[in-house]
Amino acid sequence: MSKVKYAGDRPPECVFCHFWVNDKVGCRLGKMNCYYLLECPRMAPTPCDGCPYGKATPCIGWCTKKILGQKGVDMYAA
Repeated sequence: MSKVKYAGDRPPECVFCHFWVNDKVGCRLGKMNCYYLLECPRMAPTPCDGCPYGKATPCIGWCTKKILGQKGVDMYAA
């Protein structure tokens, strides 16, 4: 994973940023959407990438993508 790079004018701590709400809420933009973020860190690919399950609901506990692939079912068919 690559190191996160921020702009030079970034405040020393998030508490001093314009987008900081309070200690309970935190940043209004979120850690991955920081205004001062220059380069997003690359995420390592996981076996769950592209799985239709777990997007809107939590993961169901077993790899449905693998099971459907073994059965020859196209999970992206409409």
